[in-house]
Amino acid sequence: MVRLKDIAAEAGVSVMTVSKALRDKPDLSSATKSRIQALARRMGYVPDVSASGLRNRKTRLLGLVIPAPTDPVYSRVLLALENQAYERGYDLLVAYSLGNPEREESVVRRFMSRRVDGVFIAPVYRMSSTAPIYEDLVRQAVPTVLLGHKAPFCQRFINVETDDLGASASMTRHLLSLGHRRIAFLAGPTHSPWAPERLTTSGPWRR
Repeated sequence: MVRLKDIAAEAGVSVMTVSKALRDKPDLSSATKSRIQALARRMGYVPDVSASGLRNRKTRLLGLVIPAPTDPVYSRVLLALENQAYERGYDLLVAYSLGNPEREESVVRRFMSRRVDGVFIAPVYRMSSTAPIYEDLVRQAVPTVLLGHKAPFCQRFINVETDDLGASASMTRHLLSLGHRRIAFLAGPTHSPWAPERLTTSGPWRR
């Protein structure tokens, strides 16, 4: 593996000069930086991101937890997040909860052990009003965004959610406009926060 001192020896400069050139520091001339950067590319130098992370306490890693790779909704979310992460110089670590709270906790803890700079989670909803892993995310001040509705165990986080009230009302009106009057509603898990919202909106339209 090519090291900074190897580039410095080849370029005839100090290791500090090489380090500054590769970090594009302003106190070096453009010609010197260009020469060293070109040499580093020719020699196949790959920066040690983990070492850089130890210095500046930033890993440039983001974690994403979604139910499964086959979920068509979250496959699009994954694509969008990975693209945005790439554009901003971050890498995205992806894990799957498979709808299991224990697995969700395990993969989030793995992300935390990697010192990720932030986490996106599609929560696994549960009946309990608390969840240790979410409490730990708050305690350790890990920037976290929920991809879904808030529930009692995850009330303290920023979230992105669908407009279930508006969507349910729109769908019900559409069915009524087609002449349907006996409309079935499949609520899903009762502990999912979106289920009562959809039922509440759909209910008044029933005949």
